[in-house]
Amino acid sequence: MAHSRNDSRVPAAPGTGARLMTQLEQFSNALDEWPDALWQLDEAALARVVGSMLRLSSRAENVATLATADALGRGTVSNSTATGAPAWVARQAAGADPVVVRRVGAVGADCADSRNKVVAEALATGSTTVPVAAAALREVPQILPQLPTADRDDLLGRYLSLSDYGARTLRELTTRILGEYAPQQLVRDEERQQECESVYWADLPSGLTRFVAELSAGHAAVIKHALRALSAPAPQPCPDAQHTGSPDRDMRTPAKRRADALVRLVDTAAGVLDGTTPRPVGDFGGTAKILVTMDCATLYQGLRNAGRLEHLNKNDSGETEFGPMYLPGIGRTTDGDHLDAGTLRRLACDADLIPAVLGGDSEPLDVGRAKRLFTGGLRTAIIHRDKGCTFPGCDRPPDWCDAHHVRPWWAGGETTLTNAALLCARHHTIVHRDLLTAQVTTTGVTWDPAPGLMPSRQGQNPAA
Repeated sequence: MAHSRNDSRVPAAPGTGARLMTQLEQFSNALDEWPDALWQLDEAALARVVGSMLRLSSRAENVATLATADALGRGTVSNSTATGAPAWVARQAAGADPVVVRRVGAVGADCADSRNKVVAEALATGSTTVPVAAAALREVPQILPQLPTADRDDLLGRYLSLSDYGARTLRELTTRILGEYAPQQLVRDEERQQECESVYWADLPSGLTRFVAELSAGHAAVIKHALRALSAPAPQPCPDAQHTGSPDRDMRTPAKRRADALVRLVDTAAGVLDGTTPRPVGDFGGTAKILVTMDCATLYQGLRNAGRLEHLNKNDSGETEFGPMYLPGIGRTTDGDHLDAGTLRRLACDADLIPAVLGGDSEPLDVGRAKRLFTGGLRTAIIHRDKGCTFPGCDRPPDWCDAHHVRPWWAGGETTLTNAALLCARHHTIVHRDLLTAQVTTTGVTWDPAPGLMPSRQGQNPAA
């Protein structure tokens, strides 16, 4: 039987493999007992079970990937009838999630390549995860041609070091690097994507119709933002007009809410185009507008090229008073999508943007108002800073959030940027229920978990 091992790691003591196989079988059998024993645990133990099981599953995926790489190195996969590593993994893991199976097979094949020792080492030590390794292996080849002096192992290591932030952060890092060193590539990518865009639909046997859209990153960002903005859960009025209790919570699924938002968008747009509906105002016209933060020079160059800067003051030599043009970069929407400079300039020429001029540490210094904007510039500044619900661990988008007065208005709290924090409906309720407070600066919000620090009556100052 063929054997292999990673030369960069110290081999385990003799007999370790057999001992671990026995423990693996015992652990697998014990997993079948867990569901019937959960009722015996207290709340703290249940929380530990959830955390431990998820960490185990992530670590187990690492080991499965390395085992696949070892099987490839020994020739086990090539000597089987499987068509490749993913197919071989699928045979060993009947019933496993197909996405995980394909990922383990693909990354395992990459780890069998000696050029990717840094990835295999990170998986072995647990400093990264298989999804992040897969993203790094996919993204680094896009960056290397733009950074000819960069070391491949060093670049892979930098990507893998972001493991705690997830695979999406790695994709955003690629966009940011390309935006600085190869901005025209991002523009070309967006143009190619737009050429391949498509929308089609099919009538289903159930009577429903399925719409499928494949859009460029720029167009998708605009549509996703509008749908998110209009698909927040909305409490439903009580069916009994005489009933004075609180409204019923929105029972629609997220998918149903997004479908309703899409129909609302199309309905309103069709009415405006036909002249049968006035141009929308209020929350519909405001919250659905996309907010993009970008470098001022990036926006300026596009507006100048479009002939939109004639009104600016010019110096004695006839040039505008703006400084020199810097490398075009990228912009970031409040939903976390990064858009290339070309897309930003097109948006600037075609639509009313809400500009945000930033100071040090991304502090909003001045926030403009777009026409028909329902919420003022102050809320726009809060959205730029907080980017969503500020309660620890929450990922609700800004359009689902209220702007909360950290020190209540009736207790002397001002309606200012440094007394505001975005909170989703659930965490807004929790903050008032537990009387929580937070430290707010122009660059962020930090919540204090200690209850009872928010004033609950006039003249009270619990935090003092």
